[in-house]
Amino acid sequence: MRLVAISHTGQASGAERVLVRALGEAVEVGWEVSCLSPDGPLVSLLADAGVDRRRSPELTLPRGPRHLAVLALFLRWLRAVVSVRRASVDADVVVVNGLLALPVLRLARAGLRARVAWLVHDVIVRPDRLTLLRGCAPAVDVAICVSSAVERALSPYGLATRVVHTGTPWPVEAVPPEPPSPPVVGCNAVLTSWKGQDVLLDAVAAIPRRDVVVELMGGRFPKDGDYVAALEARAARPDLAGRVRFLGHVPDPLRRMRSWTVMVSPSTDPEAGPLSVMEAMSIGLPVVATAHGGVMEILGDAGLTVPPRRVGALAGAIQDVLENPRRFRGEGAPGRTLVARGFCLDAQVRALLETLQEENGTRDGSDRQVGEESGGCGRGSLGAR
Repeated sequence: MRLVAISHTGQASGAERVLVRALGEAVEVGWEVSCLSPDGPLVSLLADAGVDRRRSPELTLPRGPRHLAVLALFLRWLRAVVSVRRASVDADVVVVNGLLALPVLRLARAGLRARVAWLVHDVIVRPDRLTLLRGCAPAVDVAICVSSAVERALSPYGLATRVVHTGTPWPVEAVPPEPPSPPVVGCNAVLTSWKGQDVLLDAVAAIPRRDVVVELMGGRFPKDGDYVAALEARAARPDLAGRVRFLGHVPDPLRRMRSWTVMVSPSTDPEAGPLSVMEAMSIGLPVVATAHGGVMEILGDAGLTVPPRRVGALAGAIQDVLENPRRFRGEGAPGRTLVARGFCLDAQVRALLETLQEENGTRDGSDRQVGEESGGCGRGSLGAR
């Protein structure tokens, strides 16, 4: 089977890492796999997974006046259409990772014989993205959703959907039983406005303790330069000065997260199935997250939730964890139990490859199987909707 994947970005946030893990497993089982992506940290991850990487344009909105940025993005789409058609001439399945690459498939679809699977990592609520979805949905044969929250958001658009919950490697080493001193509040997310790092900084500033350190781990998109500059300016103000670290892309996020006291997911828009939350749970790190989207399907009693954009509530929840540092923490933490029971990476990857194999069977009438039967970590198993 020949699989071609398309990533709209060269960053390596949760969605891209989910894609790389699946592509690496496809290589392991003998599929011919290639991935079109822009330059960025994703390139080294693809190389480590043994995936043939082919360069393609960045498909995120560039910086500058909006009308010029939109025009530049449209020209990038046209360039990417040529790349996709060339790479997918004899492909069995084309996998689109995220919404922002879908316009390319809509434009290229007439020249493709392959089935198109869309890996959906977003609960789509913004009006501009809903407009994009309406226009591009006809290019998709199946939408593979990382949570039921994602599937519910797609239900009005007539797409065939499958739910394959996000998974994380298991077993993994737990955090040390004793939290660090001084305490470290971490956030693992690309620096873009809807991820809510600005809300997190205001919340930490509102905590009476003045020894709390904040670490922001994640890359950035060109269009978000103003947002990142605003974060840096906020971090330099007297109530936070010297206490905020911008880590950028970190190749081994779990290693860094083991040095944190609490992991915060302060997203202002709903997360689909936040990998960073699941990773924190897997190592027994306490989590504070905003109460919407896919996080409500996975967090259980492994952390605390607060309403989005509520600085006071977020500050209170973080302070609660800091005052009870062993709560949700360590080898026997509830999060580790939840991951072991239902969110293992092996089960997710198995279910995802089975779904793609089924799409290939739909195209050519075959009935081939991938590897072993699905098992273990029940929530990762394939479920048609």
